[in-house]
Amino acid sequence: MKTKLKNGFKKVKKWIKKHKVLTVFLILAAVVVGIYFRLQRAGQEMAAALSQMAIETGEVTYRDITSTVNATGYVRSDNSRSLTTTLMNLEVTDVNVEVGDRVTVGQALVSFDTEDIEENLADAQESLNVAQAQNGLTVKGAQRNLEDAVGSRDYQVTGARKDLDYSKTTYEEAVADYNDTVKDLEEKRKEEEERKQDRDDREKDMERAKDRLEKAQREQSGSGLSPDLLDQIDKGTISGNEILENIAGAFDTGAVTAAQAEYQAASADYSAAAADYEKAKAEREALESGVDAKKSAMDANYRTYDRAADTLNNTVRMQNSAVAGSQDSLTNSRLSASIGTQAQENQVETYEKQLEKGVLTSPISGTVTAVNVKEGDTYGGGVIVTIQDCEDFIVEAEIDEYDISDIEEGMKVLFKTDATREEQLEGEVIFVSPVPTAAAASSAMGSGSASSLTTGGGKATYQIKVAINTQTDRLRLGMTAKMNIVLKEVEHVLTVPYDAVQTDENGDTVVYVMEQTTGADGQQAQEQRPVPVTVGTEGDYYVEVSGEGLAEGMEVVIPKEEAIDLMELMMMP
Repeated sequence: MKTKLKNGFKKVKKWIKKHKVLTVFLILAAVVVGIYFRLQRAGQEMAAALSQMAIETGEVTYRDITSTVNATGYVRSDNSRSLTTTLMNLEVTDVNVEVGDRVTVGQALVSFDTEDIEENLADAQESLNVAQAQNGLTVKGAQRNLEDAVGSRDYQVTGARKDLDYSKTTYEEAVADYNDTVKDLEEKRKEEEERKQDRDDREKDMERAKDRLEKAQREQSGSGLSPDLLDQIDKGTISGNEILENIAGAFDTGAVTAAQAEYQAASADYSAAAADYEKAKAEREALESGVDAKKSAMDANYRTYDRAADTLNNTVRMQNSAVAGSQDSLTNSRLSASIGTQAQENQVETYEKQLEKGVLTSPISGTVTAVNVKEGDTYGGGVIVTIQDCEDFIVEAEIDEYDISDIEEGMKVLFKTDATREEQLEGEVIFVSPVPTAAAASSAMGSGSASSLTTGGGKATYQIKVAINTQTDRLRLGMTAKMNIVLKEVEHVLTVPYDAVQTDENGDTVVYVMEQTTGADGQQAQEQRPVPVTVGTEGDYYVEVSGEGLAEGMEVVIPKEEAIDLMELMMMP
């Protein structure tokens, strides 16, 4: 065995000598690899130590959270006026106030020389009076024409209506007369028919009486056995008593006399009935002629009535048209009068308003903070006097466009000023501008008008106004106020430091909770466990969180800058 090892060693030594360069390279490579792995392990240990040093933690704690927007504002007067006038190039005759004076509503502040205005007003009033008098005469004439037209209409229409009423009455009477005549005619026709019937009946009675008379006369002149009687006897159609009566009657002269008397009476009745019939016929014919005449009269009266109605309608239409024309003339005269004096009235009103402005009065009660004119000056425009209410302050601020959408009227505001030291004052948002302002904060004692205001970078800002609810006598116009506008307040909620909330590789919102673990070698180590959370109200330093597995007292990671990778540093060129 020793011999084999010895021989093997000799072979290796021989190979090394033969491959000296390659052998040196392999030895150097082995050394480098060894150094690399040693340095890597040391780097990992150092990186772990540096990473451990970079970890900062915070605690999950119950606390109250207030979400705010910070802003800088300025104390302003809630009621201020910068007074000007439209009067130009007038001399200032009196200045009745100085800066610092207290004034009340309606108090005279500055007076101007208005002598020229008074003269112009008098001339304009005289011109207006003349124009109004002339227009008044025109209107009165149109009024009289209208009254005359109304009177003529009433007279003409009344006469036409009377004619219509008379013709209507006459027509109605003619209709009644015609109807009565027609009724009488109908009755007379019935009467005529009755008389004719009576006459015809009497004529028949007379004919029968005549037949009986002729029969009696024949019987008296014969033997008593007339052929008719013999024929009836032969046929057996007559009784014995009737035969005897006929025979007796043939020899009775009294029968002829009776028949003659009956015939004469019947003839007289017939004559009387015929006379009554003729009379009724004549009366009926007369009534028929009367009906025709009455109908003609009725038709004529109707035509007269119809013409009267047309006349009334035409009269009403024509007269109303005349009245309407006169009314239009009156209206036109009044309009012309109104328009004709409009220029003079406007001129008078203009001078009157100018005269009223000859004395500048205070529209509010407050303190005079600026007087820009003096007696003897000729006013050429600009602010004359500035008055501010120094007892009722507000705070005005400009809010960046990033925050303005979160601010609403009624929100609570906490602020401090240098004058009030550490005292925290409370207010309330009373106005949020719907449009951006292009104004920078005006000077502390300025007129209150906005100058140009934008934030750096050209972003828009929006004005808000805050009422001051805390009573204090240390505030003055123009003071700077550091404000916190309270957007939301929550009480006793779980919170973590703002930076502890992170986003994992899946995009979920998490906090990393530190946990103590024991390794297989028994060594203690700190590990980070992600806990999904939901973020609520955000404060300046803390944020509300909630989620399963989250409890008060937990330690959460607040990441700092990432630890340096030592190997990367070593491998850097």
